[in-house]
Amino acid sequence: MVSLSLTAQSIQMKSIASINYSVGVPTGNLNDFISRVSGSGFSLDYKRMVAPNIYLGGELGYNYFSEEKGYNTYTEGTASVSGFQTRYNASIPMTITADYVFTDNSKIKPYVGLGIGTIYNNREVDLGLFASTVDTWFFTIKPEAGIIYNLNSYTGIKFSSRYYQTFDSKDLDGYSYLAFDIGFVFMTF
Repeated sequence: MVSLSLTAQSIQMKSIASINYSVGVPTGNLNDFISRVSGSGFSLDYKRMVAPNIYLGGELGYNYFSEEKGYNTYTEGTASVSGFQTRYNASIPMTITADYVFTDNSKIKPYVGLGIGTIYNNREVDLGLFASTVDTWFFTIKPEAGIIYNLNSYTGIKFSSRYYQTFDSKDLDGYSYLAFDIGFVFMTF
């Protein structure tokens, strides 16, 4: 008689790559400048397992905010100009990330993470013929929480929220915003 014995093996993800659609919600100083929620964003992530349930990697993203403020007076230094005002803010975050995945072997994988890096920022105020533009780089931190739902062994859907906090630069005060992402995930084992 032949007997078979099956043993369950623990299979952990080796790497995670995702492409995400991002909705940005301005907070803090950015909300003072532009209060409108933006659906113009995306991010790309790649993370590799370095220890059980711990992943290191990076993120590159883009969030674009704009808002028409109507007729207003804009003052810069000692000059004031009145007109219909449109405000723009484009943020390009680039961070190094560390994530902890709580249950690596299940269909639903909740995780928390932290990113540290920089944000390139372009801010513009347009008043018809006149425009004021400031380009600058910020130091940023980015806590994140999310869930990866496996569709099959190698793909999934990711839902996450990220909070970007920048710190004062010589050109602009620091600002913050929330990004709510939904993405498509590729996994290797």
